[in-house]
Amino acid sequence: MTSPSVRIAVVDDHILFRKGLHALVSGFPSMEVIFEAGDGEELLAHLDHGKVPDVILMDLQMPNLDGLQTTRLLRSQFPHVRVIIISMHDEPELIESLRAEGAHGYLLKNADPEEVHAAILTVIRKAEAHTAIPAL
Repeated sequence: MTSPSVRIAVVDDHILFRKGLHALVSGFPSMEVIFEAGDGEELLAHLDHGKVPDVILMDLQMPNLDGLQTTRLLRSQFPHVRVIIISMHDEPELIESLRAEGAHGYLLKNADPEEVHAAILTVIRKAEAHTAIPAL
């Protein structure tokens, strides 16, 4: 019997980064990318059409609806979806602010593939353990 797949969405306005992250995550065992989006508005459109992932890997800075604004909306509209913000910024105040707004994890864009895999597994495990807001 195979374990169920973790359904993932990749959201980033830079196509090359988004495609690379998609390829990386698709290679992890028991994980599948169900869609990509270029910004928060496109992500929400997918969700409104019933394509709801378990985890969203999302860029912080995007046009139209950025990662912070989108995380706020997700917290109220889709509270069971886990959000991992991906950014090149590593200021502690920013990370704490994202956590307060509902992000479940934070990765730097130069993270090792193992860190990406571990972050996804961590937010899923914490969700399964019914932890309200997992530590970043």
